[in-house]
Amino acid sequence: MNIALASSRVEIRRLARSGLLLGLIAVFAFFGLSGPALALYMPEILSAATGNGQLTIEAAAATPQAAIMLYNQSAMQLGLILAIAVAISSLGWDARPGSSVFYRTRVQRLTALMLPRLIVGWSFAVAAYTLGLLLAVALTATMIGPVDLRFGVQVWATSSIYLAMSMSIGYFTMAVIRRTAAAIAMATVLSLILPVLSQLPGAGTWSPTTLLSAPSAPMGMLALPALAALIVIIGCIIAATLTSRHHILRRDA
Repeated sequence: MNIALASSRVEIRRLARSGLLLGLIAVFAFFGLSGPALALYMPEILSAATGNGQLTIEAAAATPQAAIMLYNQSAMQLGLILAIAVAISSLGWDARPGSSVFYRTRVQRLTALMLPRLIVGWSFAVAAYTLGLLLAVALTATMIGPVDLRFGVQVWATSSIYLAMSMSIGYFTMAVIRRTAAAIAMATVLSLILPVLSQLPGAGTWSPTTLLSAPSAPMGMLALPALAALIVIIGCIIAATLTSRHHILRRDA
């Protein structure tokens, strides 16, 4: 327990000192403020862009649901990539020979060292996403109209699960290859490609990427995707732990 608490404290300090925590907050807050404004002024923007009269594009009037969805779509791209980087860098100590030897020769159970760092990353990423969503809801209520509570809670829950799943994939990738830049690239590409799965015949009923279309889906249709995401999370944690146990001490820089 002491190792887990110490690992959590070290991870919190690392995120604060490295600027990753500030980056998470800034990215999600930016999209939380810009999403509703962009949804509101989208017709004017499109009108100005096609003002030569040769092309006409009509945009539907802004709605609270559209404003929140615009925030969610933006946040689950750049914000998702940054959250994955947080999860991957939590295992950065194993990418450096000196720190890898130091930790591996002093800790009997790597789970007590690795898992608390991932949980800290989850917590801060979900908290930053929640802050952005609250800003989007508040600004939408002021500029466009009130947001349905059930809709907002559903968006938050499903997106938080998908965020945790994507971070777990990055966590597992880093545990396997132990190269920070390569792990970020691989996990980012994989997370951006995953939504294609929901377009395959029959995959939409169980694919975790269906969670990103939560506002247009009944809660009953999201049970299987949520369960699939939880299975991926647990599987990635177990696989990352088992993989790390069998790694040899690194001698390369």
